[in-house]
Order: sequence, then C-alpha cells, then structure tokens
Amino acid sequence: MPDACVIFDIDGTLVDTVADDARLYGAAVREVLGDVSIRPRWSDYEHVTDAGILRQLCLENRLDIARCQQRVRTRFGELMAEHLCRDGSCPSTPGAVSLLGKLRGELGCRIGIATGGWGHTARMKLARAGYDVAGIPLTSSDDAHERVRIMEQCRALLPETAVTLYVGDGEWDQRASELLGWRFIGVGSRLRGSCQHWLPDFSAPNLLQTLLG
Repeated sequence: MPDACVIFDIDGTLVDTVADDARLYGAAVREVLGDVSIRPRWSDYEHVTDAGILRQLCLENRLDIARCQQRVRTRFGELMAEHLCRDGSCPSTPGAVSLLGKLRGELGCRIGIATGGWGHTARMKLARAGYDVAGIPLTSSDDAHERVRIMEQCRALLPETAVTLYVGDGEWDQRASELLGWRFIGVGSRLRGSCQHWLPDFSAPNLLQTLLG
C-alpha cells in the first residue's frame, strides 16, 4: 500500500445527512436573520460551507457578519441537537465506519476530516453515526470559510506522505481537490459519471483498490 493521507468530507460522504443539514441550516438562518434575501440553492453561493454561505448572505443583505455568524451557528447547533435527540437519525454511509478503522489500523494511513460544516455540528453527527474520531484531525467552517483553506489546514495537521486523497460527495469537493493537486475520490449519486475515481458507497468489493490503487 502507498504511503497515503486520506481526508474525508462528512455530509453525504461519511454520514447521510445532506437533506437534514440543509433544512436545519436554513431554519437557523431564517429564525435568526428574519426575512432576508436567500438564493434558491445553497450551491448557488461561491463557497459552499456553513461560514461561506452565511458570509456572502450577510454581505448581500448588508448585515454584520461576525454578529450574525455567532447567532446562526449557535441556533443551528441547537436545532441539530434537538433533531438528533428527537429522531436519532444520522446513518453512516455503508462501509464507512469499518473503512476508517481499517485505514487507521492495519493499513497505517494518515486520516483527517475536513468539512464545510461547523465543528460542533460535525462532531454531533459523527458521534451519533458511530464514528470514533479520537485523535483524527478535524477542520471545519470554524477554521475558514473557503473549502480549500479548510482542507489545507487539515492537511497541515498530518504528516507528509507520498499521496494525498480527498473523499467527498460534491462538485465543490472535486474542484477544491483539483486546485490543491490532490487525488479525488467521489462518493454517492451526485458525482456518478463526473469524476475519474468514484464509489457508490464504501461497501464495494474493490474499495481499497479504488482508494489506494
């Protein structure tokens, strides 16, 4: 196996939470900011991260970014905690929990997590989905509002390796990986047919070959 560093996205990659995350984020924005102008899709914003979307939304609506971000971040965390407590629904992507254990254990890969979400909600979802992320560097919208910077900061926390891979489910993940010169692995239906290396989930029989081949 190559000397590899593998960095994972969270929503849509390690956990099946894209729809709930988008819904609760939107609810937090509307509760805190009221009747503001919001683009039709979160993907319409330049930086598709929790901090990046809110930053642009505040600029376009002439709102104070720092004040609004703290309030939206807090409310989003409350809504996510309530959702997980009430519904308990935060399924891991098939095969992902065992994959992380295998990569860290017998294969000795360096593992990181770089998400466009905020750190507090990211850790809530990972814990509920059954991941043990103790000792795994995790960077988020708390560290930067641009996805490339979030990914760079995660990489800086890991040892140098021969290969760096990023695993994600969105076209923004793919673009950021290309800008950084990293190998990209697409996961899930949104990227099917759109990238060179793709997996439906992490239960495929040729999983390690696709990831590390």
